[in-house]
Amino acid sequence: MGAVAPLPEVEVRWLPPLTKSGGDEVLRLDIAGREVAMTLRIGQLNRQLVEGLQDRALDLLEIAALVYCADAAVSRGGLADQKMGEKWHRRFVATMPVRDLDFWQRESVIQALEETLMFLSGDRFEFSFSIKDEPDAERSRFFKFGRNSSWKPHRVLMFSGGLDSFAGAVEEIVEQKHRVALVSHASSTKIAPVQKRLISALSKRYGPEKCRHIPMTAQLKGRSTAERTHRTRSFLFAVLGSITAKAFGLDRLSFHENGVVSLNLPPVGSVIGTRATRTTHPKALNLLTGFLQLVFENDMRVDNPYFARTKAEVVERISELGMADQIVETRSCADVHNQTNQYFHCGRCSQCIDRRFAMLSIGLERFDPEDAYRVDLMSDARPNGIDREMALSYVRNAVLFENAMPDALIRNFPVVLDAVNHIDNPPDTAMVMIADLLNRHGKAVTSVMRRTLESKSPGEFPEQSLPRLYGAMQSALTLPFVPAASVDKNEKQQLPLSIEIDKASRLVVIGEHVELKKNATADLLVVLAQEWLRSAGEGLEPMDHHCVKSGELVEK
Repeated sequence: MGAVAPLPEVEVRWLPPLTKSGGDEVLRLDIAGREVAMTLRIGQLNRQLVEGLQDRALDLLEIAALVYCADAAVSRGGLADQKMGEKWHRRFVATMPVRDLDFWQRESVIQALEETLMFLSGDRFEFSFSIKDEPDAERSRFFKFGRNSSWKPHRVLMFSGGLDSFAGAVEEIVEQKHRVALVSHASSTKIAPVQKRLISALSKRYGPEKCRHIPMTAQLKGRSTAERTHRTRSFLFAVLGSITAKAFGLDRLSFHENGVVSLNLPPVGSVIGTRATRTTHPKALNLLTGFLQLVFENDMRVDNPYFARTKAEVVERISELGMADQIVETRSCADVHNQTNQYFHCGRCSQCIDRRFAMLSIGLERFDPEDAYRVDLMSDARPNGIDREMALSYVRNAVLFENAMPDALIRNFPVVLDAVNHIDNPPDTAMVMIADLLNRHGKAVTSVMRRTLESKSPGEFPEQSLPRLYGAMQSALTLPFVPAASVDKNEKQQLPLSIEIDKASRLVVIGEHVELKKNATADLLVVLAQEWLRSAGEGLEPMDHHCVKSGELVEK
């Protein structure tokens, strides 16, 4: 094999500002010879808090803005290339001025920054820093100051307006009796009102002193956005949240997200992998924590209190704490731009599928009306191939998870070890915890499918609907015997295909050209071959061979 070609270089340069209007600053970057402008604004912090921030904290804010802007302005290749194709990974070479040059030139700092961005985005960022001119160092540029107040939170939480972040806010206020600062980024004008309504509901229910909204805006201007996967937005969010925590004299920032999403296991191969962010993956949180501790020189911690919970368990907490009536106001859909007053959720994306299964599994669907979904989970067809695979693979994974043991999970999803090695438990304990989490998630999803198919058979559902697809998948587990077609005696007959299996070595050789060794496919064929031989030894016809349940198959 030849050497891997180096990634093409995208140059990113920081341009001087045009205005200094305090909160209405427009950042300007030169990205591959094209000027790109971005609005960055943080609201509701008082001037005294901002004045106390270190220079390097403001540098960090601008670095995060540059990263987010570069990520959004350079395409990964579009849908045709998003199966981790050659354009997916990018290399950015950024030059920018900073206030605290000595700090940002430290090798340990640059290494921590670049490693964190590599894991979060899959891209390589290389930085070169210079000293910022004094006139450009004005610190109030990105802030819209709120009223002066002595109010101080116990906790700073990232707040998206989704179910998980809302549950986290409710739990902190109601159960922990904490005052919370809710830091939100409104990537769309359709989401900002949602966040405001939910925070207003919390204030009315528990008192205005219990929570304060810290809204952030980070948007490219004009038609500069060429890439909407936004893998680096989690870095921007963490920076915005940690600066808020630092301003309040706190050293902890929390993202609330259920553990199944945090693990980021690939349900549809690379199709989902390209779109799934790693915001709350344990490794991402550890990298962010280590980097931010260098910046702030304190014990700053970025964590996810919901890592051990499933989506259904998160939703259940909202109900238990008396806020189920607000579930309808939350938003989970990834397709924000196509939301309407009638359809809050597309019903096609993994977030919508996850949300709806959670509601149905715990019987709270009355708070989540099905007519708010453009595509109903069970009753509507999914004519688009990617949409069908999205829904079916979600269920397929749940079936695998339902009875999966730790060893089987490692074989089938080796990427799970990325999480195991970054959890504050011994590896074996962490793996058992993850297996238990996925077991509970799998049981919740499969219970919904079973109840659905008890009411009607798969064939009674519309063509290309999820129950119909699931029924076909289940039927495919039993392969019918197909008699060989008659062969003309004058035609050259092909030799039968031989399959050699060495169980001890986990080796499978198919014909003369295919060798599978010590991987999940080889393990699967070994197990299936054993079951075939057992059935054949009992003299059974192929249609009568023993079937292996998916859960048992994973364990074996």
